[in-house]
Amino acid sequence: MPWKIEQTAPTVSTLRVAMRRNKEWEQWALITADRHLDNPHSNRSMQRRHLDQARERGAFVLDLGDLFCAMQGRSDPRHCKCDLDTKHKSNDYLGEIIRDAAEFFRPYGENLAMLGLGNHETKIAKHMELDLTRALVDLLRAGGSPVIRGGYRGWVRLMFEAKGGGRQSLVIAYTHGSGGASPVTKGVIKTNRRAVIYPDANIVLGGHIHEGWSMPICRVRMNDSGREFSDIQLHLSVPTYKEEIIGAGEGWATENEHNPKPLGAWWLRFFWDYMENRVKFEPMMAA
Repeated sequence: MPWKIEQTAPTVSTLRVAMRRNKEWEQWALITADRHLDNPHSNRSMQRRHLDQARERGAFVLDLGDLFCAMQGRSDPRHCKCDLDTKHKSNDYLGEIIRDAAEFFRPYGENLAMLGLGNHETKIAKHMELDLTRALVDLLRAGGSPVIRGGYRGWVRLMFEAKGGGRQSLVIAYTHGSGGASPVTKGVIKTNRRAVIYPDANIVLGGHIHEGWSMPICRVRMNDSGREFSDIQLHLSVPTYKEEIIGAGEGWATENEHNPKPLGAWWLRFFWDYMENRVKFEPMMAA
């Protein structure tokens, strides 16, 4: 892979990318969240398609948590037999879903950069004293993956380094997210809060609400030389891979009249802009 990642502080990961200053160079990233992989309504075929594309493009994958659903343990008040995949029916239920996830991601291990935490993982850690994400990361790293365990929120510092010298950095702030999204605003108003909380970020990522939108916020700034300039802080709400409405005549989402949610993820394409002499990026929906 033309990149490598390391954890450089408790909430900071540094991802170094080898770049070239020409119009042919590009680096892709696949941004995912809310896979709910062990849920039978999780669209695994779509996930494989996106991961196959990530492998073809040499992309790094950042996941923002709720990779697991993990609600079907007998002590979980939310459990429902209709949401239990038969291959996970075991007295070692949590162990089964960890091993199943490791098997699912093993072919894509070299593309996995970071797996973050979501509220489903933190709930299991709180009540069962088991870190699902840590266990999965340990299995994948044992198989040669460079993947690291992220947090519920944190930073990914992208360091683009050219052969022969020269570098540029871009900063990603991420959070799994919280709360809900109203049927009208779809959580877009969170962008203004996050823009204040993460003023140093070029890109702000959030999940949890299962919505898929892109919101650029233009800022007026001043550089170290005292010169005024403007830039864009890009906010992405990362959708889910779990279908909760179509084909479901009952269940939590149906009973609460939730709207259908977009399925998929986001691509980020980084490229060299010769006219501006810097690395730029553009988002594209992975559907």
